[in-house]
Amino acid sequence: MKGTAEKPAERSELRAYDELMALERAADVVALARAILLPAADDRRVAWADKAVLKAETEKLELTDGAGITPSGDAMLVLERGPEDDAERALACALAAAALSSPDGFEADRTAARLLWLAAHTPFDGTMLVDRAQGADAGELWRAVGDRIKRFDDGRLPSVSRGEVALACAALASSTSKNAQTARAALKLSDPLLARITSDSAEGTEEARLDGELVSAPRNVFLTIFLAVTGLLLVMVLVRAFARLALSYRTPAVLSVSPKGIRIKARTELLGRTIREREIHIGKDALVRAVREVRFPRLGLYVGLLALVLGSYVGVGALVDGVRAASPSLLGTGLLVVAAGLGLDLLFSSLAPGARGRCRVSFLPKRGGSVCVGFVDAARADSVLLRLR
Repeated sequence: MKGTAEKPAERSELRAYDELMALERAADVVALARAILLPAADDRRVAWADKAVLKAETEKLELTDGAGITPSGDAMLVLERGPEDDAERALACALAAAALSSPDGFEADRTAARLLWLAAHTPFDGTMLVDRAQGADAGELWRAVGDRIKRFDDGRLPSVSRGEVALACAALASSTSKNAQTARAALKLSDPLLARITSDSAEGTEEARLDGELVSAPRNVFLTIFLAVTGLLLVMVLVRAFARLALSYRTPAVLSVSPKGIRIKARTELLGRTIREREIHIGKDALVRAVREVRFPRLGLYVGLLALVLGSYVGVGALVDGVRAASPSLLGTGLLVVAAGLGLDLLFSSLAPGARGRCRVSFLPKRGGSVCVGFVDAARADSVLLRLR
């Protein structure tokens, strides 16, 4: 079974199964599905709906029109002609899962063969509902699925197609069931495609983590220039340095990334004590952009501004003479303040982290401002952000 409550598609399959089992004559509808689907799987018939068999079994079970109607669709109609929309596709999956839970005794390998053939060649894919439908037998069925994959990889199952085994790998690896994950972990595959499917899917269900610090969002160019010219940039840098060195001010954060989105757990520390804790969640659907900055962000901007300021300072005498200003020393001091602010901000925000291979990762949600985690390993950040794809 792929997931439980996280993804809408998976919820629909679980809901369709519950709706099927809630029918007044659920046992008879499932018996009809078993009579239609299992022989098709055994005979490897893509045309599963034998109308003569369907009519005979319907009469034998005394099922009338409407006996299989659920909120997701008419189960008897889906068995006859296949699903036509997403709700009916979910119902088809539920029918397959229910049909494979045979009341006449459980044969793991035979059930696994039927499960995978139906999933690969018909719309009746019961792999997402194995744990729900099989109950106590689910662990044995997952082991049988893993055994079929291994036998194919060893060349001992020539009658099975590679596509069918690839589907088995995807089903096994994407299941959140402990039994499925145990069976997956036991696989040592030589086929590169099958090995990649199992490893990629397994990694995709886990969270990747980055350690860093919660930092402010990157400033735009015009704000940086304004803060530098007014001298506020120098004040901000000095205050930050004082807080960090004298007061041990820190904002450590742990960034967790998964295909579902991101989670950031951060705390604010002062003089070695935690004074605030916060947790930020941004779902994948709510995420507009996730990027990491280059190793030395805005280096060209800072260098250009510093060159402009220092050039102005060197030529300030000629500049003042030209405009007949009264205080060249005051203007020169102001330019030095601007240069100091730019230089220190460049050092602390770009050069120092970049030299250590650190960078800042930014996330922009649909609502609210950017959330940034800084001082993270650049190479690790690239690898982790791939999880969001």
